[in-house]
Amino acid sequence: MQALVLYPDGHYQLEEAAEPALGHNPFAPHDVLIQVAYCGICGSDVHGWHVKEGTRLSGPDQPTVGGHEMCGTVLAVGPAVTRVKPGDRVVGEIVVHYCGECVNCRAGKVNICVNTPPMAGRIHYTVGGAFAPLTVWPDRSLHILPDHVSFEEAVLMEPTAGSVHCLYERLQLRAGESVAILGPGARGQILLQLALAAGAKPVLVSGIQRDARVRLPLAASLGADRVVNVDEQDLIAAAAELTGGVGFDVVVENAGAASAVSQAIEIARPGGRVMISGGGIRGGVTIPLQTWPVIVKELTLYGEISHNWSSWHTGLEMVAHGQIDLKPLLTRVYPLAEWEQGFRDAALGDDVMRVALKPA
Repeated sequence: MQALVLYPDGHYQLEEAAEPALGHNPFAPHDVLIQVAYCGICGSDVHGWHVKEGTRLSGPDQPTVGGHEMCGTVLAVGPAVTRVKPGDRVVGEIVVHYCGECVNCRAGKVNICVNTPPMAGRIHYTVGGAFAPLTVWPDRSLHILPDHVSFEEAVLMEPTAGSVHCLYERLQLRAGESVAILGPGARGQILLQLALAAGAKPVLVSGIQRDARVRLPLAASLGADRVVNVDEQDLIAAAAELTGGVGFDVVVENAGAASAVSQAIEIARPGGRVMISGGGIRGGVTIPLQTWPVIVKELTLYGEISHNWSSWHTGLEMVAHGQIDLKPLLTRVYPLAEWEQGFRDAALGDDVMRVALKPA
């Protein structure tokens, strides 16, 4: 089969790859063979493609089929599988390897297993992901889609689960709290909807000039109380105006830029909570951290990575009941053979939210 393969140096190549088979993978006999409907192009995928050689994120230890924002249909199941059956439409968690015995795993926090390095736990860095017509997943990491949730929505479920983990499980957002979201990409739009669903007020979303054409207007249409183009408007002044000079209870840095981290700390209120997460798509960002506002405002700084079973369960329930609308977020779909155009749109386009590949 044709598959998009990620190499150790971080580059991708479309090439012939062996079809996955039941019984011939680490998940057997709990393995599930899936026909991939769509696989979304994540910011971490793009970073391994369009940056200069030598500054890419490192790839897996050996060439492996990439792609983790998977949705598809179960074709066959291993002999020990009872949770899903052929014909089920599913989405899959990406953290599939963990020890199960450490203090974090026992608490359900498999995404930060003490004994498993972050990328060693992810299916698209180990067994192989979903930039291919067929893939295998362990049954314990699959979730069945409700009948009325389309594949076009489901391809956004992985960033939805990550956003639930960020805002609800880590930051523990409460009704009535004010929220600022720095970065209006697909994940930013999902964070916005989660904040509004929780009763947050007011909510600000910021972006740059590239976001002015589509992303910031979409955030406004989804209910943001204020959208700010930081290349043309003063974010600090807007934050002060919207919060009566107090600052935000919760700030999520979702942009992956050093300037956004500094802005997040500046616009948080005394006693506020700040999530630093956007830089994860490029292996983190390095900034000169001015500790004075952290100290005198007694800020709480958070990090987050991936998601857990509960993140997926909550996200799916909210999508199924119309509390999160994913329909506006899939902008374009390309066949696997046109993957480079898809990556180009995802990396550089000013009129896209999420781009997906359709391998079959």
